[in-house]
Amino acid sequence: MDELKWSYNEFLAFLLIYISHVDMEFVDEEKAMIKKNVGEPTYSKMLEQFDAMSDFKAYQTILDYKGVYYPTHDRKNEVIEKMKDLFYADADFNIMERELLHFLDRMM
Repeated sequence: MDELKWSYNEFLAFLLIYISHVDMEFVDEEKAMIKKNVGEPTYSKMLEQFDAMSDFKAYQTILDYKGVYYPTHDRKNEVIEKMKDLFYADADFNIMERELLHFLDRMM
């Protein structure tokens, strides 16, 4: 990534889109929850960014923003709570989602 230039809402939309794909089902409830958090224009813009990246590049991009949007334990917990909200959006917090949350919690 050349430089970190996404707003917090853009970063959050990207992160939530990324994690919503872990179970290979990007359902309407997840899409609606992301749009509610960040707005339709930001959602659309960041979905386009996500679709243009490999999984590894998307993951690396999320980690690149650590010092910007979740540099402290408290800020990281805020981001983790947003991720949990998304995982519960479709009423099925499955094992793949749990493992991703645990992995990202450790890596972030």
